[in-house]
Amino acid sequence: MAHYKSRKDFLEDNPQASAFAALAQATRQQKQITDRAINLTPGQLKGKEVIIVGSGVGGLTTAYEILAQKSGAKVTVLEALNRTGGRCLSLRTGDVLTEDINSDLFNSTPGESQVVRFKRPVGDAEPYLNAGPGRIPSSHKRLLHYLKKFSVDVEVYVMNSESNLVQKDSSFDGEAMVYRRLDHNTRGWLAQMVYSKAEDLLSDSDMNIDQKKLKERIKELQSLMISFGELDTKGKYVVTAGTPGFENGKTRAGYKVLPGVAAGIVADVLSFDNLLESKFWEGTKFYQPTDFLWQPTLFQPVGGMDQVQHSFAQQVAALGGDIHLNSPVKKIDWSEKKKKFIVSVSQVGTEDLIVYEADYCVCNLAMPFLKEILSDTLMNKSNSGFEDRFKVALNAVYTAQFEPTKAPGYRPKREIYVPRFLADTTKVGWQADRHLWQGSPINATTGDVEDSEVGVVPIFGGISWTDNDIQQIWYPSTAYQDQKGVLTGAYNFGGTAREWGTLPISERLDKARDDAEKFNERFGKGLKDGLAIAWQNMPHIKGGWAYWQAVGEPKYATEQFNAIAQGTRIYDPSSDTHTIPCFFIVGDQISSLPGWQEGAIAAAINVISRMAKPDMEIAPLANLPDTRMMVEGI
Repeated sequence: MAHYKSRKDFLEDNPQASAFAALAQATRQQKQITDRAINLTPGQLKGKEVIIVGSGVGGLTTAYEILAQKSGAKVTVLEALNRTGGRCLSLRTGDVLTEDINSDLFNSTPGESQVVRFKRPVGDAEPYLNAGPGRIPSSHKRLLHYLKKFSVDVEVYVMNSESNLVQKDSSFDGEAMVYRRLDHNTRGWLAQMVYSKAEDLLSDSDMNIDQKKLKERIKELQSLMISFGELDTKGKYVVTAGTPGFENGKTRAGYKVLPGVAAGIVADVLSFDNLLESKFWEGTKFYQPTDFLWQPTLFQPVGGMDQVQHSFAQQVAALGGDIHLNSPVKKIDWSEKKKKFIVSVSQVGTEDLIVYEADYCVCNLAMPFLKEILSDTLMNKSNSGFEDRFKVALNAVYTAQFEPTKAPGYRPKREIYVPRFLADTTKVGWQADRHLWQGSPINATTGDVEDSEVGVVPIFGGISWTDNDIQQIWYPSTAYQDQKGVLTGAYNFGGTAREWGTLPISERLDKARDDAEKFNERFGKGLKDGLAIAWQNMPHIKGGWAYWQAVGEPKYATEQFNAIAQGTRIYDPSSDTHTIPCFFIVGDQISSLPGWQEGAIAAAINVISRMAKPDMEIAPLANLPDTRMMVEGI
């Protein structure tokens, strides 16, 4: 269940949360940076070696740009896992998914393995589950640009269908309600109230209406409300199928019997009292599809989101870069004599370490892992090693992850859950026959649909919402004519996700099925071949995205973010000099779009700019967006 019933509750408990104002401002600032991205000149890094730790989208973008800009550097990507992509993960039949037994970053051990067992009937497309990112907003221009450049086909991701469902145990006797009924009945009643009170509302001094034009504006507002809320000419909200033969129905909220061969029967109006009593917006993410990042049109790569990282990895290889899998970095040190990083990597089957030397080191792994990877030479308390501001900022991140109640400005919230720097989030995937949500075939003999479906519009894509633990169900946005489809059967956050991560896989699946059955028992029982993933348990990842609010109060957290975003020089006490900036962190964790692949790309572009012009710092952000609002959709 959601910890915050509504955005109102969230903002009351987090008065300094400025996600959307901050997002707008941060995005504008980020745009200033990325629009002025500085390229490396050909041969600028000739003879230099660049080590990139981690092959997520940020690391792969960095590798690609260094090579594509013909800088002359040798690029080596070191990946701890047996695949590239990090959280950009699509699962297909035969894949094996293994979480660690807990969310500890260090010294954890593998837990239960799951084998993907999706079926593929003849004629169906290959089934897959996007276990990580699942959609690309049309505002994410850089990612879409790369996909076009790399010939990765995309298709529309359906964020919202008015046929999706909303279910709350405490509302409408637990019955799942069609989204359009809640949406358009609410609009209708609000429009009627505004219509009837138009003069009073526009006479308010806050409206700044010229009194000479008041009567004209009243008429205009009432006209707007008739269109906005589907009112009649007298400003009343009354639904009707209309006059036979005329397209004059008022039917946005849907039908009990769909029009077609027979006349349609309009769905009963939900009274405004019932709508308010239901609190359909509380505990669900009902209005998330109207927030900026989720507004149409969204996209997904054809065949799975991992086409993103595969395309980057292929480009890196084609341009001469090396990607070493199964290569977890154990230590990053600095040789003052050689003026190089010494990167030690473990190997499968032996305790011997492979040692790499590099002029530049770019880390794409989650920052808290650096606590046991960076050497004392780099992180000591004296003036040597990394710049002081960088060391202070990294230590602030460590506190946010390992001792979050000690972060500056921490205060207990109404929720018991204490967030860490790496956010908790879990997903569940199912495969099922599509007729369970797209509707049963029309009877070939009678030409009729099933009695239970006479007023039901099939669901093609979109998300159904609930205030129960699963929070949401995503329907597939592709291959609509297939027999089977893969759904996201849960996507939750915070305390619920952390609790789910402690449960055995079977218990998570049982809970997900129980919540799904509340939408429709037949639907829930038809879910097969379930998978569960708790990102906070995934080895070498341990979280869904960075949650900077755990670092401390807003001004302090922003200061640490800006320090890390610049990268750092290395101080040599023997010569009393600094190198140029040569150690950087990338990934969505160090962008104004945490939790989004576009953010990982933006961070990589910033690092390229710093390499190209070491004396020019990245423009700092004034404040940071709250990821609970811009990723989780509170």
